[in-house]
Amino acid sequence: MAENNFKWYVLKSISGKEQKVKEYIEAACKTAGLDQYVSQVLIPTEKVVSLRNGKRVVKDKVQLPGYVLVECNLTDECYPLLRNIPNVLGFLSDSKSSTKP
Repeated sequence: MAENNFKWYVLKSISGKEQKVKEYIEAACKTAGLDQYVSQVLIPTEKVVSLRNGKRVVKDKVQLPGYVLVECNLTDECYPLLRNIPNVLGFLSDSKSSTKP
């Protein structure tokens, strides 16, 4: 069973593809049986109101384009799964190395 070492990680993705990345992560975790390692996948959004043709339209605007937040227990099984999701460029890190955070 997975330990409760959940931490937040930031995945860099192609801008505009954040929702697809979220769907891919959730689907991949279910098919690989790694649901216990990933607890949340978030895309920070805000509601924006605009007028179109005299009507009020409310849309969700992504606050951090190109980034997806993932709360997970980053194990040796989970890391390659997240890293190899389509449209994911990598993990955001403070170092210049591309190794596991």
